[in-house]
Amino acid sequence: MNATETYAFPARALRRWRDERLTLVPEDGGGVRALFAFEGSTCGNVAFRLVYAVRLAPASDQHRILALSCAPEVGDDGHTRTCDYLAGPQEMLRRIGDEPPLRGAPLEAVLHWQPPRSPAGCLCTAASRAHKWLAVLQTVHFALEPARHLPS
Repeated sequence: MNATETYAFPARALRRWRDERLTLVPEDGGGVRALFAFEGSTCGNVAFRLVYAVRLAPASDQHRILALSCAPEVGDDGHTRTCDYLAGPQEMLRRIGDEPPLRGAPLEAVLHWQPPRSPAGCLCTAASRAHKWLAVLQTVHFALEPARHLPS
């Protein structure tokens, strides 16, 4: 098996997300803070933007996942039109911010994580939220582990 086969998404998509949506910020002590700009849409096709944030330990500590969060982008109100938000605003915001996976695990674990997932653009189900976290974490891994990739 080659290295790119361990990702759940094609290298082309990971490359595009890395280049267009991901910002890596070095932290004191060698850690990394990754910010991922996500653009989705509601079931009624209203666009919304989220910011996923991932704090990682230094490479010497296997880029262990220290903290994860997700919140609507400042100024965005498209998320207020999702079914999940309309059913319970505070619960929806808690769910997207509090259920991130793999906290405490090495970043490499994202290559073996296989949650139930759905590629829907919304946030209304656990599977659609897991799909987004998988895309975010695998994009971060793709960006930080260039030796794993086949030549472009």
